[in-house]
Amino acid sequence: MGLSSIFRKLSPSGFGRDADAGKKDSDYVKAREAFERDGYVIFRGAIEPELIDSFWDEVDRLQREEPELTYGAKGEILKNRDVLEGKYPDDPNRLRITCIENFSRYAPAMMLHGEISGFLKAVYGRLPTCIQTLTYRYSSQQGLHSDKYLVSPRSVGQHYDRDTLAAAWVACETVNEDNGALIIYPGSHKLEKKRLLEDFDGRYNDYVDYLTELCAEAGIEPERFHAEKGDVLFWHGDFVHAGGNILDKERTRRSLVVHYADLDADDSGVARHKVTVPTGAYFVDDPERAPAPAG
Repeated sequence: MGLSSIFRKLSPSGFGRDADAGKKDSDYVKAREAFERDGYVIFRGAIEPELIDSFWDEVDRLQREEPELTYGAKGEILKNRDVLEGKYPDDPNRLRITCIENFSRYAPAMMLHGEISGFLKAVYGRLPTCIQTLTYRYSSQQGLHSDKYLVSPRSVGQHYDRDTLAAAWVACETVNEDNGALIIYPGSHKLEKKRLLEDFDGRYNDYVDYLTELCAEAGIEPERFHAEKGDVLFWHGDFVHAGGNILDKERTRRSLVVHYADLDADDSGVARHKVTVPTGAYFVDDPERAPAPAG
């Protein structure tokens, strides 16, 4: 059976720039209800293409010029300095960039865009705090997982309420099966789950098999998220999802993933510096070096 017959495409939600340039609180409340029920919600056309283009122009420049840019490489942190000096033998474009907000003017405008902030404010009851970003040029092709006990960024470490974890996945170009559309499991956030480290001793393949069986037993079928540039998919912190396999190896699937949490005023133990903007907050390593956010 082919992939196209196993997965069904997700239909657009009514939320996005085309629906209402300035959403009413009731729109965000409806989106929150869908999010709580299904574990995800889609805002179509939420991010302006011009902002996305500016962001990716900046990503390209940073990869060419910024030695301190960091990548996640098989559980380790790789500095772009090693890439620029030819010490990394593989294609760095296949890696994910971590915490690009340390170097980017445009990332904060994406991370805390008005559409994103407006929805998460409806979820949290106050403005959101971004605790981590991951920038992808290609699909991660990562197997099934829940973020809840895997996301422990330096900004907050273990010290945050994991029940408030949420993510926004911003499509930066057209996404379908060819370039590794995300695979999601609606309603999976309500399932009680074992943990990768505590219950599987870090054996990822066993963890993936377990989640696959768990969702199947609950009658939850996988769906592929087909997206256009500017679409945003929000998911609950305990939502099961995966990076789709790349069928066309030459096709990029540029995206920005942002994780958020509801942090209170007590930032004790936080290893990074908090930056507050009108639509929320985020962290940087060095406030003297980080550029002022665009806009």
